[in-house]
Amino acid sequence: MKPKLILSLLAVLVVGGGLAFYIVKSGRAPAAKTAGAEGETAKGPHGGRLLKDGDFTLELAIVEAGIPPEFRAWFTQGGKPLAPSGMKLTVELKRPGNVIDRHAFVPEGDYLRSPDEVYEPHSFDYTIVAEHAGRTHRWAFEAPELQVTVGAEAATRAGVVAEVAGPATMIEALAVYGQVKLNANKVGRAVPRFGGIVREARKSLGDTVTAGEVVALLETNLSLATIEVKAPIAGIIVDRDVNAGETVTEGAALYTIADLADVWIDLNIPKRDQARVKVGQSAIIHADDGGPEAKGTISWISPVSSAEAQTLVARVVLANADQRWRPGLFVKAEISLAEKTVPVAVKESAVQSLFDFTVVFSQHGELYQARPLELGRRGGGYVEVLKGLKAGERYVTENSFLIKADIGKSGASHDH
Repeated sequence: MKPKLILSLLAVLVVGGGLAFYIVKSGRAPAAKTAGAEGETAKGPHGGRLLKDGDFTLELAIVEAGIPPEFRAWFTQGGKPLAPSGMKLTVELKRPGNVIDRHAFVPEGDYLRSPDEVYEPHSFDYTIVAEHAGRTHRWAFEAPELQVTVGAEAATRAGVVAEVAGPATMIEALAVYGQVKLNANKVGRAVPRFGGIVREARKSLGDTVTAGEVVALLETNLSLATIEVKAPIAGIIVDRDVNAGETVTEGAALYTIADLADVWIDLNIPKRDQARVKVGQSAIIHADDGGPEAKGTISWISPVSSAEAQTLVARVVLANADQRWRPGLFVKAEISLAEKTVPVAVKESAVQSLFDFTVVFSQHGELYQARPLELGRRGGGYVEVLKGLKAGERYVTENSFLIKADIGKSGASHDH
């Protein structure tokens, strides 16, 4: 067999194999293009796609420089421009998910334009009908953009998960730091009514006492009588300032007792945020070491700021029956400043940057389409969608970066 014939057969096999791989990978054959000199889509003088039917030519462009994207169309016949007033043009777009947009056109200057916005993504199958001088011209072609097909089994192995977009409650939160403190309204001190010598100091730090329990015995200085010092409240010994044999004065605090059934969480509010923090707002409290988490409500705000730190104290009273919130510990918190339910929101973790867009990837069976978004409020792990995705549409929520990488590897671009 001749060398040239062998090379020709190999070339056919390579091209055929490549085409077969594409169809298996994408689930569709490559879309037909109106070819230019180098196999690319032919462009007209206005940068639009050229479509021909005999000597009749339509140039269709998406124009978006400084305006919402719109279609504009120019016509020629036999190389000569045609007046737009004598034309009738309709463009039907089929988007992923079988969403159909229909665009009618009106004359403006030397072209026709579509009053309706051609919203992103500009990825659709075209059906175009132009009528002129009693003749009808039709074109149909695919123009996919920023999309990739991934088989269900491959997506499952990769951990790609999709969920339905819908309403969400957006919480605007302020992150602050603070400290666990004793509830000063539930602290008592065991004190003697007379001065004298301590004969017994019965309790140690951390001991539990009941209200009225004897915690120390004193011999008075004047009468040498023995008197009892009792706990004024039930709680835990958190401070001890007494030892047997010591002389103490009348009213000296021998023991400090605290009821730790609840504690104060004093949060430090920076000056710039003080006007936004109000009594009644909820706060999620986190142990600074990543330990427990609890929810409470701001019950008091200090009327005076710290002169040194320029911060204001906002206080949350937190239940502490299991004593996991130990006074002295540092904490961090998110104070909910405002809550609003929005009609469409997506998880923040799903949002990716692709080319010049902020996107999520909608799922249509095994087809994944980049959807440029206009975003609003953020909070609670969600972000509001103002434009670009509707409630009820499925979008990738986990491992969306893998879909982004596949689109990048496919060489997709944003090109009309």
